[in-house]
Amino acid sequence: MDKPESFSLRSPLSSLEGLSADLLVAREQLFSVVGIACFGRAARNELCYCDRSPKSYAENDESLILCPSELSDELKFKCPQAQLIVVEDARACFIDFTRELLSSGQLEITNLIDRPLGIADSASIGAQTHIHSEVRIDDDVVIGDNCTIHRGVWIQRGVKIGDGAVLGASGINAYVSRDSRQLDFPHLAGLIIGEGVSIGANAVIMRGILTSTRIGAWSTIGNLCNIGHGVKVGEKCWMSVGCLIGGHSELGNRATLGMGVLIRDNLKIGEDSQIGMGSVVVVCVKTGASVFGNPARAVPHLSAGPKR
Repeated sequence: MDKPESFSLRSPLSSLEGLSADLLVAREQLFSVVGIACFGRAARNELCYCDRSPKSYAENDESLILCPSELSDELKFKCPQAQLIVVEDARACFIDFTRELLSSGQLEITNLIDRPLGIADSASIGAQTHIHSEVRIDDDVVIGDNCTIHRGVWIQRGVKIGDGAVLGASGINAYVSRDSRQLDFPHLAGLIIGEGVSIGANAVIMRGILTSTRIGAWSTIGNLCNIGHGVKVGEKCWMSVGCLIGGHSELGNRATLGMGVLIRDNLKIGEDSQIGMGSVVVVCVKTGASVFGNPARAVPHLSAGPKR
C-alpha cells in the first residue's frame, strides 16, 4: 500500500455546472482532470491544491495545482512541469470542486482498496447492520448487530467487529473561506482495516479526507473507542476501552493504550510505547517510552496489555 493514494473520475468531465466564477475561468484545464489527490502525490492531470509554502514537492510533478497568486512564482520554480490554476482561495475552490464531483457520483473510492468490491461468501453479517455497496469485506470477517459500514471501507480477512460499531463515517472539520463561508472538507478517502483486527462494540472509526485511515493487522480496538480521520494505527496495537485518537495521528507497531487515553491530533506515538489509563497525550511519544498523566509525562516502564 505504498503507492500514492488517488480518487479517479468515473468518466471524463462533460459539465462544470455549479462551480464558482474563480474555477470557471480555468474550465479548459478542469476538463482535463482525471482524478483527485494530495499535493505532492498527484499524478499527471490529477487535481490537488496548495495554499502554503510546500515543505516537500516533486520537480517532475505533472499535476494540476490550485494555488493563490502569492504562491504561483514559488510553485512555478519548484514544480515546473505542473499546470497551475491561480485562484483567490485554493482550498475553498478545491472543496467546491470535489463536493460537486461527489454529489454527481463522479468520484471512485480510493485506489488503495483492491477490486472487486463486495462481501465474501464466508463473511458473517449481524442483524440490522447496514453496509454501503462500495465496500470490500474479505473472507471470515464477523460483523455484529446494528453496525454501519460506510462507503470506501476495506475489511480484510478474519476481522471481528462488535455490535453497534460505525466504520468509515466522516469526521468533523471546518474551513472558513476568504468569502466567509464555513466549509466542511469532503472525506474522499477510505478506511482500511488489516487482517485479524478486533474492534469492540460501539467503536467509531472515521474515514480519511485525502489519506485513508488505516488499522494495522492484528490490532485490538476496545469498546467505545473513537479514531479520527486519517489516523494510522500500526500492527499489533492494543487500545483499551474508551480511547480517543485525534485525526492524522500515528501509532507505531505494538503501542499500548490504557483505558480512556486521549491523544491529540497530528502526533506520532512510537513503537512499543505504553500509555497509562486516563492519560492525555499532547506531544509525540518516543519509541519504547512509557507515559502517564494529564498532560502525559515520561514514567518508569509500564507493562500493560497482553503479550503480542
